[in-house]
Amino acid sequence: MRKSIIKFIYIVAVFIVSLIVISNMSNQESVDMTADMQIATFPIVSLKNGTNQVNSMHGYASEMDCNYMRGAILPTSDDRKLNFVIDTYNNSIDKITFEVRQIDGSSLVESTEITDYSEKNGTISGKFQLKELIDQNKEYILVMLLETNGNTIRYYSRVVWTGEDDERYYVDEHIDFVKNFSETTFDKDASDELTKYLESNSEGDNTSFAKVNIHSSLSQVTWGDLTIKSHTEPEITVTDIHSQTAIIELDYRVTILNDSDEEEYFVKEVYRTRYTSDRIYLLNYERTMEYIFDAESKDITSTLINLHISDTEMDIVENDSGTAFAFVSSDRLFVYNGTEDKMALLFGFYDDDNYDERTLWRKNKTRILSVDEGGNVSFVVSGYMNRGIYEGRVGTAVYSYNSTINTIEEMAFIPSTRSPEVQMAYIEDLAYVNGSDTFFMSYEGDVYSISLVDQTYNRIIENMVAGSYRISESNSVIAWQDSDMTSLKVMNLTTQTVSEIQSDEGDYIKILGFMGEDIVYGLVHQQDIHEDQMGNPVYAMYSLIIRDTDGNILEEYSPNGIYILSVTISDNQIKMSRVTWDEESSTYVATYDDQIMSTLEAESGKNTVTVVTLDIYESIVEIVAKNDISNKKLIVQTPDFTMYEGSKEADIEADISQENKNIYYYVYGLGKMEGYFIDEAEAVQVAYDSPGVVVDNSNKYIYYKGNLLTSNQNMTITKLAQSMDNMTEENSIAVCLDLMLQYEGLNRDTQALLDEGNSIIEILESSFQNAQILDLDGCPLEAMLYYVNQDIPVLARLNNGKTVLIVGFNSLNTVLIDPEQGTIYKYGMKDSKALFEENGNHFITYIMED
Repeated sequence: MRKSIIKFIYIVAVFIVSLIVISNMSNQESVDMTADMQIATFPIVSLKNGTNQVNSMHGYASEMDCNYMRGAILPTSDDRKLNFVIDTYNNSIDKITFEVRQIDGSSLVESTEITDYSEKNGTISGKFQLKELIDQNKEYILVMLLETNGNTIRYYSRVVWTGEDDERYYVDEHIDFVKNFSETTFDKDASDELTKYLESNSEGDNTSFAKVNIHSSLSQVTWGDLTIKSHTEPEITVTDIHSQTAIIELDYRVTILNDSDEEEYFVKEVYRTRYTSDRIYLLNYERTMEYIFDAESKDITSTLINLHISDTEMDIVENDSGTAFAFVSSDRLFVYNGTEDKMALLFGFYDDDNYDERTLWRKNKTRILSVDEGGNVSFVVSGYMNRGIYEGRVGTAVYSYNSTINTIEEMAFIPSTRSPEVQMAYIEDLAYVNGSDTFFMSYEGDVYSISLVDQTYNRIIENMVAGSYRISESNSVIAWQDSDMTSLKVMNLTTQTVSEIQSDEGDYIKILGFMGEDIVYGLVHQQDIHEDQMGNPVYAMYSLIIRDTDGNILEEYSPNGIYILSVTISDNQIKMSRVTWDEESSTYVATYDDQIMSTLEAESGKNTVTVVTLDIYESIVEIVAKNDISNKKLIVQTPDFTMYEGSKEADIEADISQENKNIYYYVYGLGKMEGYFIDEAEAVQVAYDSPGVVVDNSNKYIYYKGNLLTSNQNMTITKLAQSMDNMTEENSIAVCLDLMLQYEGLNRDTQALLDEGNSIIEILESSFQNAQILDLDGCPLEAMLYYVNQDIPVLARLNNGKTVLIVGFNSLNTVLIDPEQGTIYKYGMKDSKALFEENGNHFITYIMED
């Protein structure tokens, strides 16, 4: 009996020891299979402008498409010399080369090794000279190549040789002005000097320091009653510059004292300035401020998470019960799990141990895809990868966070050779993951499905054009239609099922958008389609339909004798612009608008973002949690990354065909990319409002705001008009087209082409083989002066059918060619603006290719 007991105890002891050993082995294996994100290793290259170090360039691990790489710009003077500085971060630099490429990347102009440099204390300083192979006042792509540790790292910027007469576009004066303005905002005694540059009025928001602009009060611009302890030296970036105007960014961090606590914030200032011989004018000024949240206990109370001065438009996603929610603050992703009293910093390129210029570069975006009941999170990071295994690459990484074991697993990486800004715009358009571990994203008008299991991919929708597709609020449903407009396809990305809505015989169907997850579309009788002043079809809808994802019609709006011309959808409201048909004038005439209100109230989150008013801070942002937070017991975690063998890449770029691709227009505003568009009129309007610039797929300027001469008139086309016989006896459209074609050295029978039914756009497109024809319908007259300033005529149509050419301007007038009157005359600028606005701002012009 005793032996049996001893034997039993021995077996139990062996079993317990075995469990301990196995447990230790398992724990050790888990440690071996996870790791921190790798530190940043790439050097930083900056250019020197006098005593200022400007335009910091971050390295790319592979060659990028130059026609998408806009970056910063620096003018060089008559000697074509540039100075540079490299912070090596302890890298050994074996060779430095620079390349000059055409702005679209189509050809290499120069490739030269740099030998004139020296190194001291980990910093390389040097200079180089561009050869006389570039044209004056023309932008080029500058690529600097560093060979280090057996790798080649590329750095991209733009450069323009202004020549001796243009004084480098007065970049020194622009930079000095913005530096002085910024520094003066911290000096209350000297701040009155800023009043002559500000345009303080009711347009300025003086209720929050998160966003300040040129219309804010002087007190707001000079930080109000905030106690500023210090701020870092600003990083200077010249994002755009021309002979008169410049856009310059300053990035720095500011520390604020709140009683005994210190709070650190990211600050970005963007200036748009105009140089004259008398003074610098401030055209636009914007400053944003964002708290650097780090999940310290002082920012978390029993009921809320305090984000202090931050943007209210933040990304926050919760699970169905509201027990867990994820949010993005100052470029870092956090998740709070109320069930387990845990807060985790899931992702961020910077932290206490990685806090330098490389990790703080804000050229990426984190987007939350889902949060489940266990507090597990799916998310994507898109843009430039500051560190980690993809350091120096651009793309979209899909990640999954496991709350139970506190690890992050990479599910897929979709690389790109586009710029970080363009890549981020793609992911803003569409990003969705379904329950079958399939990720969906848009890429240059195509929609791809990517398996998160084996990284295989399929192009499920191809070459969608603007206006032909819409995406639901949750990103889970896409609706699109082909050019024949007789049907509408709807894909549920959760199930990947496709349904089709057919129009009746003799009808067209027009996609309008989504109200939540319900699709909104219109029906058009084919006989009701008529052309507008520009020859474009007008789809006047006799009925508007709201249909749910199961195919049930929720609303059918069919006003008698009234047509719907366009709609805007916002939250639970549809506003309709409506018209009636006028037989006498054979045109649609505007009538009173109408609206549809949804009977379903928009669901509000269980965890809410609120704005609280405070005296000194004016307003702060808080996340009010559904349940109390046990802040004293709160566990703050930072997960490791799961290690794996093999590649997780899904290289969809290899599948992209450039044939039959649409021209896209990319709008860069003040301090950010505003988006990409296929409609040039929409792009120009956004750039005008931003304000900013429009470039196309080849990095060619389509429009930029400002930088106009005080006056300009195209005398060549003026003389052509003066010498034209019988102008008043001809169709005004044909006369204007003839003048535009003759100005470019072409002659065609435009009247015959019009009689055959060709539109203005079709005639210009068939005539100009090397030009982009721009239908800028609805854009303001002021934007058209950009083209007139370059001696490009602008055709304008009035509602009565009359057509004129805009061929000149000064501060008080436009210069118009009026074929019906047979005159060339000046017309007051205010009167011109009113005339064209009253007639719908119908403009057509063009840009010649190089």
